[in-house]
Amino acid sequence: MPNIIINQESVSLVDQERVTFQRFAELSFPQCVTLLGIPRERRFISMLPASYVLKRREDGVDWDDPMVQVALWNLHDLGVVEMSLAADPEGGDGDPQIRFDRAEATDMALGRDSSINFSTVKSGRAFIAALNNVVHRSFFFNGVEHEIGIQPRPEIEKIAELSLQGRKNEEGLIFAISRTFAKMVQQGLTVEDIEVKSGMELLANLGCIGISVVPNEGRIVFNSFSIMSAMSSGLLQGLNWDNLKKVKGSVQMMIDQIETRAETPIVQQSNRPVAKRRRRD
Repeated sequence: MPNIIINQESVSLVDQERVTFQRFAELSFPQCVTLLGIPRERRFISMLPASYVLKRREDGVDWDDPMVQVALWNLHDLGVVEMSLAADPEGGDGDPQIRFDRAEATDMALGRDSSINFSTVKSGRAFIAALNNVVHRSFFFNGVEHEIGIQPRPEIEKIAELSLQGRKNEEGLIFAISRTFAKMVQQGLTVEDIEVKSGMELLANLGCIGISVVPNEGRIVFNSFSIMSAMSSGLLQGLNWDNLKKVKGSVQMMIDQIETRAETPIVQQSNRPVAKRRRRD
């Protein structure tokens, strides 16, 4: 039976229902916004389940509590072998302390798409891998890397609606979003504007993590795709394994096209404004 050592005590891990893993992911997702404020080199998704375990233990919750067990499974799958938790190592009123004493590099910790597979999706253990992707993903616009972050849902929905309005017949949504993104940029919005950030997040959710807008040519070139980004987003949105396999196949097809230099240009439909530039004081 798997186990994890906490404060020199061996704690056994017991299988939990998938819905409990999903509930823990839903509880943790809002905290990812705070985590994104930490420099990337010190940003570890394992801090979320570790903090949860510490808080619940301070409240007197047993190790066999289902949500505590899920948090422990998350830590285990992220490679944590041994850790130390303390409300305040000095015995005062200071901040709680979490130390990972021994850890291994697992596929989930490294953000590999192999961590989202039939087994981990069915069990629910893939959710922590998806959250790990959310706090580390980047988008390359015209060759420059930008962190994607998490934008407010109303902003995401606004750009999605604009893209749907400009959609041509039954074309893939990724093409409509890319056109909307290009229009916003050509109309003066920058990567500092929330509309453009929302466009990057929508594209990343579909697996596109790199595009170039070709000046004065009215087209976009897809530069890079990420299976992990698309599958992570799909999982967090509730897709089952069969649908995630289709997502993986679609993204892989785009990757193959790029590798064979079969780039897909997107001609803009019109020049009408899609968003107004916000004033930043």
